[in-house]
Amino acid sequence: MLNLDKNQHYLLACSFGPDSMALFDMLEKEGYKFDVAHVNYHLRDESINEEAELRAYCTKHNKTIFVRNVEPNEYKGNLEAKCREIRYKFFKSVSEEYRYDAVLIAHHQDDLIETYLMQKARKSHPLCYGIKEQSIIERTKIIRPLLSYSKDQLLKYCLDNSVPYAIDSSNLEDCFTRNKIRHNIVEKMTSNERKEVLFEIEKMNHQLEMLNNKLNTNNLESISVLNRLNDDEFNAAIIMLGRRIKEKFDCSKRQALEIKKVLASGKPNIALNIKGVFFVKRYDYFIPMSNNDEQKNYSYIIEKPSKLDTEFFYLDFNGETKNRNVDQSSYPLTIRNAQPNDIYQIKNYQKTVRRLFIDWKMPAFLRKRWPVIVDKNNKVIYVPRYQKYFIPDIDCNFYVKF
Repeated sequence: MLNLDKNQHYLLACSFGPDSMALFDMLEKEGYKFDVAHVNYHLRDESINEEAELRAYCTKHNKTIFVRNVEPNEYKGNLEAKCREIRYKFFKSVSEEYRYDAVLIAHHQDDLIETYLMQKARKSHPLCYGIKEQSIIERTKIIRPLLSYSKDQLLKYCLDNSVPYAIDSSNLEDCFTRNKIRHNIVEKMTSNERKEVLFEIEKMNHQLEMLNNKLNTNNLESISVLNRLNDDEFNAAIIMLGRRIKEKFDCSKRQALEIKKVLASGKPNIALNIKGVFFVKRYDYFIPMSNNDEQKNYSYIIEKPSKLDTEFFYLDFNGETKNRNVDQSSYPLTIRNAQPNDIYQIKNYQKTVRRLFIDWKMPAFLRKRWPVIVDKNNKVIYVPRYQKYFIPDIDCNFYVKF
């Protein structure tokens, strides 16, 4: 049985392969509300027929289907990465427009093991070993309810329940690393070998959780805190800081040790470009930034309730906005970086924004890029509170990127 909420409305990512078609059948038989999203990459001749069969199957079962047809000129750079980017942006756009509660992906146990073995081979530092049952991608909730099922079990399910499906011929080739691992290792595993790997994944994730819990209780921007960490913890801390700016930021242990030497130097002000993330040393602070231009001014005007995602902040004012002191009479709004003479009304008294920043013990470099919301009368009506360890949740309608 699928452990999902029957009060929610889901969007099923369906390729017409056996995994997603098995999930389609399970969802329908267990009475879940869902529709279908399909991406046709047009990389195989048979993809047109597969799309037509899936459309017919959705019509037969009264399911709405959304299709994204990818044009040849959209493929630039790494093919796998580009396909992944295209499909998740598509899922996000459909979910937001039609207000689905979550996207269901038919990843299974073989995918989980393959991902873990690839992580080991690359010696990468993931947020999770293997695949999470739930995650947020492109600000969209993703649920993977089939991680306890093997590929063979899902194939058998389709055959036993007369569920139609097609096999992607490209999955049979060994031109991709994942396919090599799938065919040469995972598919040849015994039941006991699978259990051993799954136990190892669980153990690694437990260790990762303990490390993250330790690091999250400290101010990692403090050089004195960083210097107290052992080499492995320091490496993880630099990765954690870098991922505040760049989602897939990574740093080898060798690079981390070089950074540690820089922090131990007597120079109070240093800027490092580490894989596209600027780390700025300011006396006892080591701060990650999206660029090294601390003086950059910006100003965005919003004529009506809408959504805006910039390098400085994220905003979605399509819903309730009283928590940001915004109502219909406030528009048009201006969101800009704070200026030295800005005044902010707090209950029955006024305070300069500059004084607020000092009271909040905000790092100096952030004060030059921190946003304020200004109404149509040029009055500062909202200043987001600075919190060192703030992590926005999926429902947050305004947050600062730093």
